[in-house]
Amino acid sequence: MGTRTIYTGALVLVGDPRNGSFQRVDVEVVDGRISQLADNLGSTPEGADVVDASWAWIIPGFVDAHHHMWQATMRGLTVDFTLSDYVWTIRRNHSGVHRAVDIYNGTLGAAVGLLDSGTTCSVDYSHSILTPEHADAGVAAINESGIRGVWCYGLYDPHTTNPYFTSVESRLEDARRVRSSLFETSGGRVRFGIAPTEMSLNGIEQAAQEMVLGRELDCLIHTHTNARWKPGYRSEIKQLAEAGLLWSHQLHSHCNTSDAEDFAILADHGAKVSSTPETELNMGMGFPIAAVADRAGVVAGLGADIQSNNSPDMFTTMRLMLAGERARANQRALEEKGIYGMGGLELRAADVLYFATLGGAIGLGLEDECGSIDVGKAADLLFIRNTSLNLTPAVDPMGAIVMSARTSDVDTVLVGGEVVKRDGAMRADLVEKAIRGLQESGTHIVNESQAYGGMMPPQPEWWGAATAATGSPS
Repeated sequence: MGTRTIYTGALVLVGDPRNGSFQRVDVEVVDGRISQLADNLGSTPEGADVVDASWAWIIPGFVDAHHHMWQATMRGLTVDFTLSDYVWTIRRNHSGVHRAVDIYNGTLGAAVGLLDSGTTCSVDYSHSILTPEHADAGVAAINESGIRGVWCYGLYDPHTTNPYFTSVESRLEDARRVRSSLFETSGGRVRFGIAPTEMSLNGIEQAAQEMVLGRELDCLIHTHTNARWKPGYRSEIKQLAEAGLLWSHQLHSHCNTSDAEDFAILADHGAKVSSTPETELNMGMGFPIAAVADRAGVVAGLGADIQSNNSPDMFTTMRLMLAGERARANQRALEEKGIYGMGGLELRAADVLYFATLGGAIGLGLEDECGSIDVGKAADLLFIRNTSLNLTPAVDPMGAIVMSARTSDVDTVLVGGEVVKRDGAMRADLVEKAIRGLQESGTHIVNESQAYGGMMPPQPEWWGAATAATGSPS
């Protein structure tokens, strides 16, 4: 037996988070995995490290199911943006001045921020790959951070004056290179995935090329789907189904324009979805669909999306998901029946905690590793200090965690049994490196942006006209 640690005295959320089974059990971690959940394990330690955790609720580490980590280089920029503003400013302009080192700095800074907030696993939809060095830098950074997850090679072609990649095929070939050279084993802490270009930009033919690559490489396909609000634009889910391009190891993000038939199609194929309530509600993308998809039999997760707009705080994401869906459902009931005829609430606190943990893990294909506290899984654990003013007295731990907990209550975070945060503090050298890199890249991007109008470059008339005509600016 190798390393053995027993955490005693905590109230532990055991099993599927949706069932809300909080139990006063000890948690034994052997070589990074949960080996026992039982009473009084600490009474006969046999050389184990015994840690008193009586001050804590232990829940599974959060799983972030949609994120563009490189954008942490521009925090706060997009808070008053519509989606069209975002696409023009970030993807059309600022993406093109990100060097490989900026992708590294943004990815590392974002991942460290996620860990600090209690997220132990994430998917990185890395779609600012201007050169092979950009891809390598993103992979290096997410590996260095210590987070678990899936790094997805973004096949979108950012706008540059002298592009390195001159064809779809050249990008696909570089994705194969990254898969074979940087992900030699399929069972590492960070795994490989593909992030296809949006169908609304380049159509079903290119989507087919890119998705087939994902099947060839036997990896997660993570894509933006049905996020285009334009009268007459046909559902991408229906187009993909007709083309034979839907299968189970796919995670479709946003899906705000999807209807009941779309969700039935995804359920039939075993595909999963992720919602990002903070960007979707704020940028005019529509209501988050996690709850609707869940009721249709489609596994759903939650994501923080972009740190140019949002914090990496899953507590906020859960609350926005809960409030947004309840507001939508409650308004219908109010208008039809009035306040006393509403009946019960369809979405519960336990549901959104499930989306933020096990639902996301299933979406990433990592449910055997993380997302719940079960014997045999990796010890990806979040210790919430339950003695703070805002959590006292907590007569319902589930309700308190979802509605009252803050990132300041995140005391200890484990990934694979490794303590990455202790006593409310991350490793100082890692945090300092992340901050230095973000400052350096932030300064570079501000300076470079002056050549095309600054950090909020004015949108030309042709951009607005193209958006109105196509519904999807490129």
